[in-house]
Amino acid sequence: MKKGKKKIVIGSVIGVVIVIGGLLGFQLLGNQPDDQFSAYQPAIENIVNDNRFTGVIESQSREEIMAAGSQEIYEFYVSEGDLVEEDTDLYETSAGEVISATVSGEVAEIYFEEDDTVPAGAKVMDIVDYTNLQVSIKVDEYQLSSIAVGSPVTISIDSIGRSVQGTVSEISREAKNENDVAYFTAIVDFQGDAQIRIGMNAEVIIIKETAEKALALPVDAILFNADNESYVMVKNDSGETENRVVKTGITDGVKIQISEGLSEGDTVLIPVTIAPETTSFQRPATDGAV
Repeated sequence: MKKGKKKIVIGSVIGVVIVIGGLLGFQLLGNQPDDQFSAYQPAIENIVNDNRFTGVIESQSREEIMAAGSQEIYEFYVSEGDLVEEDTDLYETSAGEVISATVSGEVAEIYFEEDDTVPAGAKVMDIVDYTNLQVSIKVDEYQLSSIAVGSPVTISIDSIGRSVQGTVSEISREAKNENDVAYFTAIVDFQGDAQIRIGMNAEVIIIKETAEKALALPVDAILFNADNESYVMVKNDSGETENRVVKTGITDGVKIQISEGLSEGDTVLIPVTIAPETTSFQRPATDGAV
């Protein structure tokens, strides 16, 4: 009699465990999609597709005043920091020869003093145009179609937190090859000021196309079916997941334009990319032996 009751109790416990295990298993399976996908609703945004290039700020024009022959400085007509125009008289030699500027700009540095004897070929002074500046950029042959002489650009100077507008003034007609990659040289002109210094690094941004007030999604939401059609996973009104074909537009690499197939109120499921666990390995110390 006692054995019978014992069997009934054990059987009941096992049954309860099975039921609880089944419920837990069902719950875990039911929650699995939430762990694998993140929900996102399309939003209205402006999307800009651009090309970006890096370069160094330079002057559009500078002149190094060199001594054509051995000469003695009789008198300087300018000082460092003076602004001069083309054909401005700079200094006179003891022989009565007057040396003039061939460019407009600022007298950046004078290397001699009056009554000094200047050897032939020595640099007497530098004249630099600090107002009319430029950036030289390397343009890949596949990006060449996105720019043209006269194209407006934005020059971003991170070191001073500034952005200024400029224009493409020149594009080389012949490519140069570097590490088996062909590139063309483009010159971007812009106006400088006292805060912008020659030698600063700059990023040149050339806009290819824009989409204003576009319905946008993260690019990770876009999937492709066997027919190479773009589609997204959408949670419908019944709470079920369905694949919906969409038509896409431009992208900035982070967001992508959705021109057909979705509306603002839709809920899109985006697959979550989980990085595999990695184990760090530290090589044991040795006495130099491999």
